[in-house]
Amino acid sequence: MDFADIYPFLIAMLIGALIGTERQRRMIEDKIRGVAGLRTFILIALLGSLCSALAQHYGSGFAIAGMAAFTILASVGYATSVSALGRVDFTAAVATVVTFALGMLAGFPESTLLAVALAIITTWVLATRTITHRYVEALNQTDLLDTLKMGIIALVIYPFLPEEPLDPWGVLNPRQVWLFVVMVSLIGYVGYILIRILGAERGLSLTGILGGLVSSTAVTSSMAEQVRENREILPSAIFATAIASCTMFLRVLFIVLILNRSLFFALLIPLLLMTLAGFALAYMWVRKSSPPGRDFNVKDPFRIIPALKFGAFFAFILVVSKLANVYFGDAGIYAAGIVSGLADVDAITLTMASLVGTTLSSNVAVTAIILAAVTNTLVKLAIAYVLGTREFGLGMARIFLPISLLGLATLLFLR
Repeated sequence: MDFADIYPFLIAMLIGALIGTERQRRMIEDKIRGVAGLRTFILIALLGSLCSALAQHYGSGFAIAGMAAFTILASVGYATSVSALGRVDFTAAVATVVTFALGMLAGFPESTLLAVALAIITTWVLATRTITHRYVEALNQTDLLDTLKMGIIALVIYPFLPEEPLDPWGVLNPRQVWLFVVMVSLIGYVGYILIRILGAERGLSLTGILGGLVSSTAVTSSMAEQVRENREILPSAIFATAIASCTMFLRVLFIVLILNRSLFFALLIPLLLMTLAGFALAYMWVRKSSPPGRDFNVKDPFRIIPALKFGAFFAFILVVSKLANVYFGDAGIYAAGIVSGLADVDAITLTMASLVGTTLSSNVAVTAIILAAVTNTLVKLAIAYVLGTREFGLGMARIFLPISLLGLATLLFLR
């Protein structure tokens, strides 16, 4: 016998100890008696791994029979304890069966990591009882229905859309366009939840940071619609949109750092200056326009119409980008950067980072990426005007235009 033989059983016992610790802590915290504690859960997981080991010798029927027998045993044990405990602890009963199943799963070498991951998730679900109960109590019917709608557009409609382009230019991919609709809706939904938890100012600020990691353009569209619905939220929405754009610059730097370190150092100063300028202008705007401690109410989280408008706008930008690329032809890398920035900066960033050192110089790549970032910033300014309000557009202009001019100024300096 070597360590490999006992390894699955040790993993199963650790799984049982993890879940059992949470169950034991819950009983101590609530000052109640229970049927199974730490030691029992360790033995339950070990029993499951023993069943899986025996099933490898006697066939899968043994594992099925063992699972069924233990489920009956757990059901009888918790049912007979009702009179002694004075309550039905159905969660604990289910947890014991889950622990047995995870112990069985850990007994198969190809499923050991899966069993550990599921055990961690299970323990997290059990340990967050208070938080989840509070969240459910705070939900109203509108929140629940909008959550279901969000699930429909993200998990039902999206997978069924075709991936092949439908236009003669090969750019209008329905699934890609709908992905941006999902992103706008999701950013608005997450923003609503954060506002409910943290308040308007902090909630929208965090939405801007998180949304900027994915798509600052989608954040701009979501904030524009929220401002149209509630003009009092204007300062917080401007700050969130600016933060999302600044996060986009940092995202570009992170992508380049991974792919091409020499290009990262060449881009560091220009993009860092644009980031710091954006943060400073956004902070000054909020300090001047938003009284401290002020909070606002927002409407329901799910807004499909603005998301569809942004999807249509994004599709239009894709077509314009393609036609501009065809029209400019051999105009060069700079034109490609400008055209790419109409829709996204990640594509041109990946391309330039891959070509530097082979077919492109560092200065050309830096210029193309900054042009894309400036173009994308101006596109977001157009979105703020078109999909938001005039005040929102003017507020974003006071931040986006200086950022864009600073980016162009760095290009002149580089030359």
